Amino acid sequence: MTAHDKPILVTGATGKQGGATARRLLDEGRAVRAMVRDPASAAARALAEAGAALVRADFDRPETLADAVAGVG
Repeated sequence: MTAHDKPILVTGATGKQGGATARRLLDEGRAVRAMVRDPASAAARALAEAGAALVRADFDRPETLADAVAGVG
């Protein structure tokens, strides 16, 4: 597996900047892991439908971050 094959973690993926970044990466064919607080939100579901892998994590809950960053490029 090359670094290009590893997913890129996008934080704030349901916000304006993070969402734009995630969509651009997906459009370029990159694997995206979208860090979201609520995977059931409309924005998170839209990212998943576009091909992003969702991971529930929150910077205010450091114990949730290990799974979010595991294996990203």
